[in-house]
Amino acid sequence: MKVQAIFYSNPDGYPPIINSGRVLAAAGHQVDILCRATNTPPNVKYPPRVTVRRLSIDADNTWRAYLDFTFQTLRRADTTATVFIGHDMHGFLIARVLATRFHRPLVYHCHDFAERGAGIALGGRLVKAFEERFARTSDLVIVPDAERAQVVATALRLYHLPLVVANAPLQPPTASVHLQESLAKQGVSFSRIVFRQGRIGPGHAIEATVRSLPFWQDPSWGFVVMGLAADDYVGYLRNLAEQWQVTDRFVILPPVAYDEVACYTTGASVGHALYDPFHVNNRFITTASNKTMEYMAAGLPVLASDRPGLRALVERYECGLTADESDPVSIAAAVNTLLDDPERARKMGANAARAFEEEFRYDKQFAPVLTAIKEMASRRRS
Repeated sequence: MKVQAIFYSNPDGYPPIINSGRVLAAAGHQVDILCRATNTPPNVKYPPRVTVRRLSIDADNTWRAYLDFTFQTLRRADTTATVFIGHDMHGFLIARVLATRFHRPLVYHCHDFAERGAGIALGGRLVKAFEERFARTSDLVIVPDAERAQVVATALRLYHLPLVVANAPLQPPTASVHLQESLAKQGVSFSRIVFRQGRIGPGHAIEATVRSLPFWQDPSWGFVVMGLAADDYVGYLRNLAEQWQVTDRFVILPPVAYDEVACYTTGASVGHALYDPFHVNNRFITTASNKTMEYMAAGLPVLASDRPGLRALVERYECGLTADESDPVSIAAAVNTLLDDPERARKMGANAARAFEEEFRYDKQFAPVLTAIKEMASRRRS
């Protein structure tokens, strides 16, 4: 069976596409991903059954660029595909056109959900209107979080609740010392590390955590972040650390490829999963956060925002603590509790790893999608 996936960005930084492609390939399917070429060199190794075709766009990131991508994709799509998958609303529009034209099943994998009127430009508003009109015609809608599923179902007037597939990795990482070695190259060493991986930017409570550092009870503990970041934001964080006199306890590491991130995660003591609730994806982030799932896979206790979904996760699995992401004192209290009791932290990490292995591993999460796609293909043949 052939699967045609469409994504208007670089899938190499998008774990749901990487891991779903790998699971589909492992199940014997051919996967063709049509995506937008970026300036970032490809850095993910996909299995032989997964093809990634990166389309170059002449225009900047504008409405004209999306139209160019749309026309190229419509021309180059595999018309023999058994099913079309649209990732997020820009990919969904094109997948919907193709699925309708060739009378094939349609899957909408909605990871990042855009709220109406949430700072969307005119072109984006047109795509959003298309999504609101046609999303319910999909044969299957997938979202990464149960709370977000309720929001998406209401906003898009779906006939059924979306299928929830947690944004987790495929397997636990092997323990390594990559994190310590990278810090040593910068002349830094910490006895305990609170680690934040992934994109570095506003909305991740990094600023509040930097402000919390003076309240951490042991000066040998450090806060390390690693990922893509704008230069001006990095400069802002460095200035903030200087202002709070914690430059020796806060380190920013450069990004690495998706498959290498886990090698660094295993060297940490606590996984930082705080989110400022400024839009729908951050408010309903529990199992949508690949960070949280990757910390659990690595056996780290999780430091999460004190909101219903995240609180329920850490309490159910006894795998971490919550804090008010806007309050440095609250953050420091949680960090002190976790890092001052290594045995408790170890048990929380073991609980996290067990929950990942038994429930959240991506091949287990994606299994219902495989079943649904097989049923779609069977209906088409009949």
